[in-house]
Amino acid sequence: MKVLSTFFSIIVSLSLLGAQNNSPDGQVRELFSSDSMMELTIFLELDSIRADVGEDPSYHDAVLEFNDPIKSLTRIDIKVRARGSFRKNPANCDFPLLKLKFDKTDRKGSIFENIKDIKLVTHCQSGESEFEQFVLQEYLIYKGYNLFTDFSFRVRLARITYVNTSADMDSLTRFAFMIEDVNDMAERNNGEILEISSAPADRLDQHHFLLMSMYNYMIHNTDFSASIVHNLELVSLNHFQPPVPVPYDFDWSGIIDIPYDSPYANNATRYTGRRYKGPCLKRKEFEEIFIFMKENKRSLYDNYWDFPFLDEEIRARIMHELNLFYITIDNPNLVRQEFVKNCVD
Repeated sequence: MKVLSTFFSIIVSLSLLGAQNNSPDGQVRELFSSDSMMELTIFLELDSIRADVGEDPSYHDAVLEFNDPIKSLTRIDIKVRARGSFRKNPANCDFPLLKLKFDKTDRKGSIFENIKDIKLVTHCQSGESEFEQFVLQEYLIYKGYNLFTDFSFRVRLARITYVNTSADMDSLTRFAFMIEDVNDMAERNNGEILEISSAPADRLDQHHFLLMSMYNYMIHNTDFSASIVHNLELVSLNHFQPPVPVPYDFDWSGIIDIPYDSPYANNATRYTGRRYKGPCLKRKEFEEIFIFMKENKRSLYDNYWDFPFLDEEIRARIMHELNLFYITIDNPNLVRQEFVKNCVD
């Protein structure tokens, strides 16, 4: 039975990797097919949106202005609401995460034509310049995970001017990024989202569970859980293969080290060190994933070296942390300590 189980796991992993490397062209929405930064302007009643942060916020009328590759300057009517949980709370962030909703008629013919709604990751604190750098770092974490698997969320960087129509047209311009719709991500991988509230780790696709866990270890992120399906989506390919975990929401990662716990987060605390939360394996059983991580090392480093908007001190700190990760997985004694002895089922 163990042999059959192992054989089945290998077949599943190989089939998923094959699907990953042979995704049909055109499945990625046009919005996420480019790495270029978009320049956007949103005219919105910001005061009303900031005040509407209950359990079920309402959408508010807004206007989105952008340069369309075909139509040049384009203005379309949209609706905007606050979203999230922690970052929606004004005690934690004076500028909430946003969700943009598009009308089918208005978006026709634009780069947003196939986008019904979209999540926007914003800067949290308007008066602190460092918070823009936190946005950029989380964006790069998403882009980094894209390098390892297509079972990941695509993102698009934007420089957005928010014009507050409820306050004498006051405006501010900040970095933000848009996140691919969850169903688009699943469809792109020929699957669908599995709507469940818990998932035993041993019932997940083990290659991607291990990859996700190792990547989160690398970026000092422990804010995820398979058992309660926290900060991850599960993509089901069919009834015979285990679902694939797809992580998201990396802002609590220690490699970013955003100061939510002081003074903005109501004394919230978090663990910012490295802690492995993946499957417990013998040392030699980690070798395959380590080889895979090393094969993508150069692309991962270039993800940070080639990004022009990152502060140089932050870039150096992140590169140091990435170096420490690769030193760790190259050292059998450190592997035994970090991933074997410290592993908790």
